[in-house]
Amino acid sequence: MDFTTAELTDLRDREVELVTLLDEKDRTITDRVVLGETPGHLVEGDPWGSTLLRRIGESTVVRDYLATFAHTEEGARRVLMVALGLASMTKDKGTAGAAALSVAGWCALSLGRWELADALALRALKAADNELAARVRKQVAGTWFALLLEVEADFDAQDVRRCSARVLREITTPRAYLKVG
Repeated sequence: MDFTTAELTDLRDREVELVTLLDEKDRTITDRVVLGETPGHLVEGDPWGSTLLRRIGESTVVRDYLATFAHTEEGARRVLMVALGLASMTKDKGTAGAAALSVAGWCALSLGRWELADALALRALKAADNELAARVRKQVAGTWFALLLEVEADFDAQDVRRCSARVLREITTPRAYLKVG
């Protein structure tokens, strides 16, 4: 690629900024709720619970970060309870309710609880259209078809955990961007 001198000068005057897909403020809010001392079913009383609920309804990155805790069994259990607590705050309605229920479904998948995952995904889809809930249902259906046909499923709880770990890396790894203006 050939650059003129003017174009190279313009590039040198720009600043490079390291950013992640997940905003630091959103990460802090999520971590406070998930790693806090409030039991998951009592998250409604957590001062950060309503803020997290609003943010997972607004941002798929925040919703997906919450779901990445499913990369471990302990994290999946904790977030399953937190997400159910958040969903109860919405009475299973709206985009925030759908986001919380779909995260709970993802965590249930990570724990190998296929029927629970499917039920939660159905509740999420009833609350609002949600791609994570649709993915959970697709994975559950694939597993059930494999059981019915007596073949090996191409997706299991370990795959959910690996996927969660990969998404965690993707949304928290800093990337360099040229700062414009």
